[in-house]
Amino acid sequence: MNLRMLVLLGAIAFSGSAAPPEVRTFDGDPVGQTPPGFSLAMARGMGPARWIVERAGANGLLAHHETAAGQGFALAVLEGPPRRSVELSARIRLVGGARAAGLVWHYQDEDNHYLARLDLRAQDLAVYRVVRGNRVRLEDEDDLELDPDAWYTLKVRHDGPRIRVYLAGIRVIDDFDRSRPVQGRVGLWSQVDTTAWFDDVRVRAVEQHDR
Repeated sequence: MNLRMLVLLGAIAFSGSAAPPEVRTFDGDPVGQTPPGFSLAMARGMGPARWIVERAGANGLLAHHETAAGQGFALAVLEGPPRRSVELSARIRLVGGARAAGLVWHYQDEDNHYLARLDLRAQDLAVYRVVRGNRVRLEDEDDLELDPDAWYTLKVRHDGPRIRVYLAGIRVIDDFDRSRPVQGRVGLWSQVDTTAWFDDVRVRAVEQHDR
């Protein structure tokens, strides 16, 4: 077998090695209820988290609604196997209130996880490691000039020590974290005083060679 054929076969094997993502669109979920496959949690706050499926025309979405005197953070965590190297994305629209929401991964519980937070009022995107309820900011990017009425696709890829965060397909943050996180689940995050819409949640495990 010649060298050209070996290269071609290697390329085919590599292209087929990436696991397909798990996708949640909420189109078939009952309106007015928490969608199946999610568990809800609260951090630094009291009372139940408010996550319900809604419709925008024919499209289903998962909405978190702000509370008038809310404090703390609400989480909707996908049930399923924990992952160490992971890629997670969702379409997000920050509709009202404080307008801060994002993604969580390597989730152990409400006080231990990683967080990518999109903040419309501050016009920034930040990555945190949350340990025992204390947030450590790893990296951020400000002056983003975000449109208050737009949907944004937020994507996180955490592979080994490297964390990459993309907004609307553009890599905004590229950082390294040497803390060696354990496996965990993934999910969605919102400040309690924010109304946020989420759609097209995608998650997949990342192989060591899949870079």
